[in-house]
Amino acid sequence: PAGFAGRTNDPYLLKFPMAQGCTMCGHCYQGCMLPRQAPRNLKAKRSVYNSYVPMALTTDLWCHGKAATLLDDAFVTGILTENLPSGLKATGVKFRRGATNEELTETARVVVMACGAVETPRLWLNSGLPNPNGWVGKGLTNHATDVVVGIMPFDTKSSMGPASAVRADFPGRGSLENFGGMPGTQAALAFLGSEAGIAGMYDNGAPADESGADLTGRLVGPLLKEAMSNIDRLLNIVTLTDDDVDPRNSVSLSAIQPPDENGPVPLVTTPSANFSARTRSNREFLAKKAVDILRGAGATKVIRAKAPPSLIHMHSTMRMGSDANTSVLDESGEARAVKGLFVADNSALANAIGGPNPTLTTQALATRTAEKIFTRYFGGDGWVRRELPVSSIDPRITAACIKRGL
Repeated sequence: PAGFAGRTNDPYLLKFPMAQGCTMCGHCYQGCMLPRQAPRNLKAKRSVYNSYVPMALTTDLWCHGKAATLLDDAFVTGILTENLPSGLKATGVKFRRGATNEELTETARVVVMACGAVETPRLWLNSGLPNPNGWVGKGLTNHATDVVVGIMPFDTKSSMGPASAVRADFPGRGSLENFGGMPGTQAALAFLGSEAGIAGMYDNGAPADESGADLTGRLVGPLLKEAMSNIDRLLNIVTLTDDDVDPRNSVSLSAIQPPDENGPVPLVTTPSANFSARTRSNREFLAKKAVDILRGAGATKVIRAKAPPSLIHMHSTMRMGSDANTSVLDESGEARAVKGLFVADNSALANAIGGPNPTLTTQALATRTAEKIFTRYFGGDGWVRRELPVSSIDPRITAACIKRGL
């Protein structure tokens, strides 16, 4: 934060350039549009929408590249290919515009799929692309989460500032992150779901909790009212650990649900419920660490949600790797069965990366994949050979965004 950001509630002073960076509003989960009037690349939340996309849309203004064209309301329904003597080669895509239902095609020397861990394998399968080793859509990994909350005897300002700003990593185990938010977010994330039933009423037959928490399960009635009576006296810790690659966890095409306007819909199957013995052991280790931290910080009561399995931070359905028997992509992110076709999203990750939020890892992987495409198909060098990489908040990017009205 800079200027008046985080120092005032006056909306006039929270405009760019008087305020820069995070304004500490606490509405991270609802989406971030602040500071008001800031160019797109200087909005507080550093998603791809605020970093790489503005750079791509203004490339012609800050370097010698060609600006990208971004089509909204467009849904790719198929990958176009041709058979060459060397094998199958991607040549473009066909896509649909939602408002008009018009079907169009676009040709390209290289095609990059980045639809996510569910929609990328769906698109592959709907395109009729080959799956010689059977691993397309297989090996879906996830993160096993839990939430531990301390009621503190002092003000934590839990509803203010970035929703999550501190993380502790435990290699081989996972990580702990703090989080905060508005009342609805707080209740939904911390108190409204549990595989251990309702605290003080029933436990769903769950094993006895050994984390040391005072309460285990979701909260209702007076217990919920007590916890939510002052959310700025709460200190929240979320535990994150990875699950194991299991081909039974998969994305396929549904044979039951009818197709939508873009073709057969995906079916997500997770029979192992993302909790292997190793995963559960790691989650118990992290929950106990969280309880110990909150006790050490002075918590008067500690509540463990024992969160149920959920599909969060999904990866690995189009795995990259060195073993052609268990990976869809090679080490550069290019499809083994279709040349010129790359994947650059969470689905390309070989596993669940140990448990942390995957966004930055996937952004780094996408950057690396772009470099591999540049060198493999366009005769270029890695672009960080002599110069320094250009940041999305570089003044040149800011000037370009302002000129383009972004």
